[in-house]
Amino acid sequence: IKACADKLRREIDTYGFPPVFPAEEETEKEEEQVKELVIKDKAKGKKSKAAAKAGSCKYQWQIMQSLDLSDEEIRQFADADHWLRYFPPLTQQDLMRLGLRVDWRRSFITTDVNPFYDAFVRWQFVRLRERGKVEFGKRYTIFSPRDN
Repeated sequence: IKACADKLRREIDTYGFPPVFPAEEETEKEEEQVKELVIKDKAKGKKSKAAAKAGSCKYQWQIMQSLDLSDEEIRQFADADHWLRYFPPLTQQDLMRLGLRVDWRRSFITTDVNPFYDAFVRWQFVRLRERGKVEFGKRYTIFSPRDN
């Protein structure tokens, strides 16, 4: 969520609002890359999984437009907290339409936006660490130098 919000903010800063993206000269390069990814076994698909997942939208703004959102609505998604307010009710509606029976009174956001839940998780980990049930060790993670 944070990465998408930051990407939208950068696109607005770089290309204006609503953004005017540069002409797509790179489509030829992308098509060449897709051709290189063709699988030689005829029993398999013609494109690799990476090529299939690439999609036609190059910018986050375009992805949001594909969800039928207006420019003014998309602008609000530059704030990461807006994602947390916008999508959960839509997800709940979709799940209810599928016939899923859920006690929605027990649903909550599990990020630091919800200070009560965050305090509970911190308390829980402190207690587990005191009892020797949790240890800190090396863990590989993705680091963004732009966001530090």
